[in-house]
Amino acid sequence: MKTYWFAILMISICLEGLGRRYLPGVPSIVFYLLKDAVLIAGFQMFRPPPGVQRVASYLFRGFTVAWLAAFGWTLLEVANPELGSYLLAVIGMRAYWLWWLAPPIIATVLQDAKLRRRAILVLGFLSIGISVLAALQFVSPPDSAINVYTIVDGEELHASEAGMVYATGRARVASTFAFISGFTDFTILVPVLLLSLGLETNDRKLRNTSLIAAAFVAMASPMSGSRISVVLGIGVLLITCWSAGLFFTRTGRRILIGGLIGIVVAGALFPDAVLGVQSRFGDSEETSGRLKLATTVIPPVAMMTLDYPMMGAGTGSMQNAAMSLHIYPKWNAELELHRYLVELGPVGFMFVWAVKLGLMVAFYRASKILKRAGRRACAGAALSYAAVTFFGHLTFDHIWQSLYFVCAGFILAETKAALDILKERARAAKPAQGQVNVGPPPVSLRA
Repeated sequence: MKTYWFAILMISICLEGLGRRYLPGVPSIVFYLLKDAVLIAGFQMFRPPPGVQRVASYLFRGFTVAWLAAFGWTLLEVANPELGSYLLAVIGMRAYWLWWLAPPIIATVLQDAKLRRRAILVLGFLSIGISVLAALQFVSPPDSAINVYTIVDGEELHASEAGMVYATGRARVASTFAFISGFTDFTILVPVLLLSLGLETNDRKLRNTSLIAAAFVAMASPMSGSRISVVLGIGVLLITCWSAGLFFTRTGRRILIGGLIGIVVAGALFPDAVLGVQSRFGDSEETSGRLKLATTVIPPVAMMTLDYPMMGAGTGSMQNAAMSLHIYPKWNAELELHRYLVELGPVGFMFVWAVKLGLMVAFYRASKILKRAGRRACAGAALSYAAVTFFGHLTFDHIWQSLYFVCAGFILAETKAALDILKERARAAKPAQGQVNVGPPPVSLRA
């Protein structure tokens, strides 16, 4: 049952775009909410045991008050008179907090070794399929049937209308997702997880599937035409490699050499994909503008350079669903942090920023525990997720949000396993130090 649930969850996240394209009779909101329904069903069926909850609380310690403050502020902003729609408020509350349920549930499912193996295989085979479809879209004409992004009000939206790299005439692919952003999210978040899991396992089939899938996704990444996916993709590869020990460990050498081979192969097989990304970097004015906007991850910079109402416009007011509900916000904001400022005002913004800082610290703590247990590749993945937390879209991009918290569940499961290893080592070391072993020591997360 757990294996099927995980497979359905990943399908509902990653194949949403196919549903929108090929089942136009089904309202798009159904595909949007399907993964939420699967997540809630998982929470009802697989309640996290105390051990998993304890580890999650230990990693996030010190930031619980910030989480409660942020939750309370978003709830308070539901009553903001500028909002004008309680339905939009419900959508906003869902966007902020629902997927926090995912990591403990995923970690609970992965406690069983057989289920963990199956879950990794599901993720690996799904990644290969997504990458192959992306390649087929890339080599096809932008106005071909395979390059339909989605269907809006009965009208097909092709890559030729909304997503082309004009320097090469190639489509910016979305693969199985409804929009380019979904595929970009996948190529940033998933390869590093597959890479780390593949390098840590002794199961040959599992290792080969994970590493091949990671390579496929990495090579497909430039086909989206996204600069951020390439920059962050290379960044998380370097972070993982550095955490694994660079040239000084077997794992570090494998990551570095494999990454270099992947870059060379991708450039040889799909030179237009690399050229397309290079051409977008060539637009120096737009690129510099993007870099300046990236500095708004620093709260003082955001609050000094962006426009927003002091008391906020209400939870959910900047959700994309507002347009579907014929609600047109007074404020225009593209960046996630700018949307926080508009929805919640500076006070709520600082609460949410503190929560994101808590996630970053939690991943960093997980990386330290994993490294102590000798799981250096997984430690690198945890450190990579810590690094991308502030640049990610935890609230206003539902694909990034769901993939991020699913991957967090894998890291949580690996961290719990690492803590168990450290406890066993401590338990085994006591008799060697001349102590009488009269039974297992008290369970402590500080082991």
